[in-house]
Amino acid sequence: MIKVLISLSVLAAAATAGSITELPESVTKLIDYSINPCEDFYQYACGAWHKDAVIPPDKHDIDTSFHEINIKSEAVLANIFADNTTKLGAFYNSCLDTATLSSLGVTPLEDSFKAIRSARTKLDLLIVAGELAKNGIPAFVDISSRADDDSTKNALFAYEDPLSLAYIFYTNPSDWKFVEAEYKVYIATVLQLAGYTAEQAAAAVPVIIRFEQTQLGVAHRELKDMEAVVSPYTAFTYSQLNQKYPLLVGSWLKAHGFDIYDQWGGSNDWVGFLNLNYFDTTEELLKNTPLDNLRTIVEFRLIHSSSKHLTPEFSTANWNLFGKKIYGQKVETSR
Repeated sequence: MIKVLISLSVLAAAATAGSITELPESVTKLIDYSINPCEDFYQYACGAWHKDAVIPPDKHDIDTSFHEINIKSEAVLANIFADNTTKLGAFYNSCLDTATLSSLGVTPLEDSFKAIRSARTKLDLLIVAGELAKNGIPAFVDISSRADDDSTKNALFAYEDPLSLAYIFYTNPSDWKFVEAEYKVYIATVLQLAGYTAEQAAAAVPVIIRFEQTQLGVAHRELKDMEAVVSPYTAFTYSQLNQKYPLLVGSWLKAHGFDIYDQWGGSNDWVGFLNLNYFDTTEELLKNTPLDNLRTIVEFRLIHSSSKHLTPEFSTANWNLFGKKIYGQKVETSR
């Protein structure tokens, strides 16, 4: 599919203001002058570009605006990153050093693995998951700030955290069938790259998928419920949340150092909820999931979220599923 995005209003304005030749070349070269704009203005406005446009093999779409801007932006950034004497350049180039990455393997994750595997209770494990969320590893809840109904301030609101795949792959049977086999291969592959045996990885696959499908089913129902929901929202103090959702929300608050015991008595010490169904049901899901299964799920989330930044084998496994299968890319994107 070729994604076309061009400001047709520019051409329309020019047509009423004066000659089309007054437009810059960057616009006129897109036009198919053989087409009558009164009959097919879209084809007239960008038909020449559409005829010759080719999707790069490492991309899944292309357009006339954002794609071009992105190319120019990447060229500017490449010049900045080329200077290895700066901290930014050194950091960027370290991500490209595949030899070092290969020698490190999963060493960068070892401290996190140790914390996950040493947790003796679900609460301890979920506090570790909350700690990992500080580094961008999805936990089971996301608490972030957004505009309050009172537009003079922001407030904290709770949402479900994203899963490995987009919602549609869990909720639409045909989309799930499209990706199911490759997703199972991906899970088993990255787990084995992280040190699991083939047998351990095979056993983990249904555990992870079953949990995600159950959790996503809850989240999907909540999204439907929220369509009819209009603020005001429901608000709980940190202390109330620690009592109501000790595993799902209380663990996250503890990991991030929030006052869950109302020791400070802050008037803004609360979190807003637009719908409670996801949180009620996921708290029960966490409560009913065996500790070892939950440990496997947290480890997979860590590995999956880190996969594009580890060894080339991890990165390729990620691309095989997301870049190649889901987005239809022909060649693997470079780091």
